Amino acid sequence: MRRVADMAATRVVSGVLLVCLLAGPALAEDWVQFKFDARHSGDVPGRSVAAPLGLVATATLTDAVFTAPVVAGGRVYVVDGSGVAFCFDARTLHPLWKFETRGGAANCSNVSSPAIAEGYLHFGTMAGYYYVLDAATGKVVKEIACGEPIFSTPVVTGGRVYFVTLGSRLHALKPDGTLCWTWDFVRERLKFAGDRWSAQEWLKHKQGRVTWRDQFCCAGDMAAYDRWLIVPAGGEILWMEDAGDHAEVRTVGLIPAYAGSERAANFGLSVADDGTVYQQWHRRDNTGRVEMLRLRDGKIEAAEVPGTLAAKDMPDSLGFCSMSIRGKDVYRCRPQDGFGLCRHSPGQKEPEALQRHASICSPILLREQAVYGGLDGNLYVVPLAGGRAWSFATAFGKAISAPPCVCDGRIYFGCEDGCLYALGPDGKAPLPTEELPVWKIRSPLAGSRADARYDWYTNFGDFANTSANDQGLQAPLKLKWIRRYEGTFKHLPVCGGGRMYTHTAEGQVFAVEQETGRLLWRRFWPGVFVSYTSPLYYQERLIVPQAGLERSLVRCFDAATGRLLWEAPFSGSPSWSRQQPPVAHEGLVIYQFSTGKYVPKGTGIYVMRQGKAKEIPQETEGSISWLYSHDNPFYPPDQKPLVRAWDLRTGEEAWTRDFSEYGIGGDDAGLCLMDGTLYYSCFFGYAARDRKGQPGPHGITAALDPATGKVKWLTTKHSVTAGCTISGAAGRLYLGGYNQPHAQTEDRYAWCLDARDGSLVWQSEPLKKAINVVMVGPKFLFAFAYGGAACLIDKDTGRILSQFDHKYACTRFSLSGPYLLGANMDLIDAADGARLVSTGPPIDLRECVGAVASNGYIFYTAQASGLQACQAFGAAAPPAPSSGSARP
Repeated sequence: MRRVADMAATRVVSGVLLVCLLAGPALAEDWVQFKFDARHSGDVPGRSVAAPLGLVATATLTDAVFTAPVVAGGRVYVVDGSGVAFCFDARTLHPLWKFETRGGAANCSNVSSPAIAEGYLHFGTMAGYYYVLDAATGKVVKEIACGEPIFSTPVVTGGRVYFVTLGSRLHALKPDGTLCWTWDFVRERLKFAGDRWSAQEWLKHKQGRVTWRDQFCCAGDMAAYDRWLIVPAGGEILWMEDAGDHAEVRTVGLIPAYAGSERAANFGLSVADDGTVYQQWHRRDNTGRVEMLRLRDGKIEAAEVPGTLAAKDMPDSLGFCSMSIRGKDVYRCRPQDGFGLCRHSPGQKEPEALQRHASICSPILLREQAVYGGLDGNLYVVPLAGGRAWSFATAFGKAISAPPCVCDGRIYFGCEDGCLYALGPDGKAPLPTEELPVWKIRSPLAGSRADARYDWYTNFGDFANTSANDQGLQAPLKLKWIRRYEGTFKHLPVCGGGRMYTHTAEGQVFAVEQETGRLLWRRFWPGVFVSYTSPLYYQERLIVPQAGLERSLVRCFDAATGRLLWEAPFSGSPSWSRQQPPVAHEGLVIYQFSTGKYVPKGTGIYVMRQGKAKEIPQETEGSISWLYSHDNPFYPPDQKPLVRAWDLRTGEEAWTRDFSEYGIGGDDAGLCLMDGTLYYSCFFGYAARDRKGQPGPHGITAALDPATGKVKWLTTKHSVTAGCTISGAAGRLYLGGYNQPHAQTEDRYAWCLDARDGSLVWQSEPLKKAINVVMVGPKFLFAFAYGGAACLIDKDTGRILSQFDHKYACTRFSLSGPYLLGANMDLIDAADGARLVSTGPPIDLRECVGAVASNGYIFYTAQASGLQACQAFGAAAPPAPSSGSARP
């Protein structure tokens, strides 16, 4: 921790001489907290800007900017991703002071926007410290060690400042930082007195695994209205009151049951001028909406905002930022092309699109305009009455992920390129030309498993899809870092080159440092729709199939910078089971998919839930859903199962293999690359037909030459049966699936084939299901069954060795050594009676994905709650924090 007086490292670009600016009019307007007021309404009708605007100045900080600036007394304050606070002259962006917060390299991806209260600057950090600085000088007035990261922005209201930590500890301060009281959600609501970040203490407390009932995080922003403090914590929304020397919970709001009854994940929250709370939430399978919560006579009344619902069978994406409210009108940004900024008005069932460009940051409402930043790196000024928007392109096209502030006709905003921008009617400054290299790794992987051979570089771990490794994993686990992301996802973490990569269902692709979680780069393409496919890391390239209703493209990026190298079209649906990305072999990228057309919500037999299929329907009318059900064993006649290879360097098509002579389908398929041979397995369903309409096989499994696509052998006797890919090891192939192999049985199986010719080695004993992949451990196979017992299977005979059921949902597990890695970073010792040896901390409200072991750490991305985490073990585990120090 130190205050830095030397500002030589902070570059400022200005188009007007400082002497002239000093002679200009005084700046009178302030903007003292996130989205202008304590309600975070974003509604500022007394202000406006006169577009077009010009660039007044830029200031280059030390890292990407994820926070909103504030303005007071003619000065602009901002905190960058590395927790460095800056003060600039509001007219020129001339640097006045700079302060580096405590925490070192791990103090990164800071999202707590600063606030001003009576001459003091308040903000929290990812390193777990809360700061109160003298706004005039940057000197520390108070440093509070909170023991955990702070995501929420401070709220200034009623002569006090409030903030809440990620662990849902609420604090009340005087403006000078004097502590008035604290209140702890975990202790008061969950009745848990242990260390909330310790997996071992959760295991001891629960005597079983953690669930959605135990989630405790406050990853978003609190707000305030009148005497109420509104705090979203652990799936609840708390109405609290400051009683002077303590806090009192007056009532608790819950999102109503819809698409499930478990607690919802709370994203953006805002409060209208009548006290109505607007909460964006997410529950299952990308289902969510904006809820209106009103406190009346001590009880919460809930109602949805019409037109905000997103679901798996609707063509809409969720929103993740807070709404802005004017009267009864709700203004909302989301990462969906065509609906980047929308207005939801009473009496209207559908939203009014005001600007198409996608966004993850909240809009600001001026007198006649809305201002917001896009994922494309443009700042938009949008007329509220309709009409052409004005936009400003930032220097390097990086995302703007935090809202701006507007004072005296100027717009101030930070950008993920590491710059603070000031726009105004008198702006004539040039854009900066020297880019801050935020994409460069500042904290390389450390430890004995930093080498590339320990990378978990694809969804199922390797090209053979074993979904297994051995990295010396052992309990206890200790949280190393945790960060926020804006999206949902349903694949396992992918690591390589010292980075972890994520592909959100809404179309973002981003990379963070494995060592610290620091965001390195983020890219977004419009048109991606509920795409669950994993990236592939290979030779410093990142290959990501991005699927959408209108078009689908395999994209190849420079893994270090995120720069797009090439893209090539494909088709088909990612469905529920298509986490698998392409495989790569000797300069080729190879992927499996289908042809055909899809709709958000299908009709006819293509949306039926199978159950018992005693009769095969003869009709083929209807349209197939984009996310068709696991157990729907029927495919439209226009689907062709394809395998295609592209040149890794150029993206040019190298070869395509069409298997439609055998049947219809292609989405429920998988690829396995083992010992220089490519293996393909595809399910054609129960109403299987060949291209001539004659009865055909229920599926195929084939061996191909990866260089040419030439078929070496093909069998129609055994295949995957949907919801599962093919895996292999030591000359054997393993097949599983969600469905029965045919309609005449209720049993399901795993099969082992000889990789030399496709002949059957064994058929397992009957299973409940074998979804996602048959995992290949050193001594056993693992088959997971959603809604039933999971099985350990003998690799030599197919005999079931043991079964267990910890009541998980559709969790995508991985295996490291003897340990199965499940939701919320659970560790299950498969070699010791499926004993649970570690659980939590509970950061996810859903159970769709598990964790992976890569490079000596555990990596986990929450499917529902917008959090990513890393846990360490063994010698890499950080020491337990001493009293008063910060963790993670």
